This record gives sequence, C-alpha cells and structure tokens, in this order.
Amino acid sequence: MPTFTARLSAAIRAHSPLCVGIDPSTALLKSCGLPDSAEGAFEFGKRVLEAADYRLSIIKPQSAFFERFGSLGYRAMEELAALARSREVLVLLDGKRGDIDTTAEAYAESYFGASSALRADAITTHVYLGFAALEKLLAIVLRNDGGVFPVVRSSNPEGESLQHARLPSGETVAEGLCREITERNRRANDESLGPIGAVVGATCDDAAATVAALPRSFILAPGVGAQGATIQDVSTQMPAARGRVLPSVSRAILANGATPGEIRTTIRGLQEEARKLV
Repeated sequence: MPTFTARLSAAIRAHSPLCVGIDPSTALLKSCGLPDSAEGAFEFGKRVLEAADYRLSIIKPQSAFFERFGSLGYRAMEELAALARSREVLVLLDGKRGDIDTTAEAYAESYFGASSALRADAITTHVYLGFAALEKLLAIVLRNDGGVFPVVRSSNPEGESLQHARLPSGETVAEGLCREITERNRRANDESLGPIGAVVGATCDDAAATVAALPRSFILAPGVGAQGATIQDVSTQMPAARGRVLPSVSRAILANGATPGEIRTTIRGLQEEARKLV
C-alpha cells in the first residue's frame, strides 16, 4: 500500500486539500432531520459522502460525537470509516489519543492493527506526556503506512499558556514540538513530507511562525467556518504551508442547508476555495 503521505498528496491533487469534519452533535443531527442516535450519526456521515459523490480527499470523524452512543456509536464510526475508505476517501479519526508504553501501542493497534475493526488512515493525538512517549504508537502507525497529527497549537484560549510555556532550552512547548516532529519526519522520510503532521488552529496569532517551523508536515487547520476563520485566512495565516495545509470545515458544510443537494453545493464551493491553497 502507498504511504499515507503519498495517498494524501494524490487525494489533494484529485479533489483539493479540504478536510470535511463529521461532527454529528445533537444540534447538527436535529438540523438535518435525523435522530439523535448512532443510526443518525452514521446516516449524517453517509449523507455527506454521497452528497460529495465521494469526491473528497479526506474526512475527519470526531470520535466523541459517535462514542456518546456507546458501543452502537462506535460501530457506526467503524461502518462510516469502512464506507469512506472503500471509496478511496481517506479517514482522519479525531480522537486525540495519547499515552505511554504499552497503552500507546494499544491505541495504535486499535486503528492500524491487522485485526482493527476501525481502520483509519490517520489519527490525531495529544502530546501532554511528551512527544517521545508516542514512539511505540508511531512505530506501529508508520509500519502500517498511517499518519499522525499531534496537536501543536490550538486556538482555544485555555491552551495558550501551556503551549507558550518556556522549556529550559528557551523554546516554547509548541516550538519544541515543531523541532521534534520535523526531526522525526526527517528520519522517516529524508527527502520530502513525512507521516507526522500537526494540528495548528487557523485562528492562532502565531500560526505563520508555527507552520514555518514544520516544513516536513501536513498541517490540519481547524477553525474554518463556524469558529470564525475563512479559507482565505488560512492562506494569509499559513503562507509557508501551501500545498500541504488541510483547512478543516465541520458545521459550515451546512451553511446553505442540510439537504444532499445543498451540502453538495457548499462542499463544491469550499473545495474551489481550498484549491487556491495548493
């Protein structure tokens, strides 16, 4: 199987770098006339895929909105991921997993192992326990041609003091992560982009500097749409990420209505804008 980097690069060329979030919250399902249940969550994701004719580079199911329905919700997420991947739409599972040692290995096996029922192309992680603590997780992900997107800079104000805290070296926590991720990608692929991306909020004031410090990473840029940023803002805020930034849109895919035709029109418009980032 081609590497995650190769698969994502090809998908971006074919469909644009737009990342479509699948966030079946209670309010969103109600606005779509769907039941607030695992079945409704799956039907929403399926509606988005079908409305786009599966011509999407990558979707990002938010695990929490499925897990709230227990085992039925997890099953719905498995079925949605399998449906998307069967039609060559990449799946970035947004669960922000992260731990140490054998627990990190178990997280990786749950999404990338041979017996995984929820196979993803990439996952988001947190690094509060240290980037190096993810090494066993990374080994499994990379061995199975997957990708990882650690949160480096989030746009929520509560995270700023931690992400901007200074290390003994004088770097901020975010700057240190950028350096470690870049070095790990260099070891994984010495010539081009690597499998370890980064989450950098589109509304962060220091987005440009953060992205410039991640030259070997794909950038997942949440915050477009309902959180206030536009795709043009992504271009302005992250000029060094052209060709490798994924503007992430979730609730805004319903901006023009919730019918399949209205969703299709919205997604097509967003993809046209996103192509300017390549």
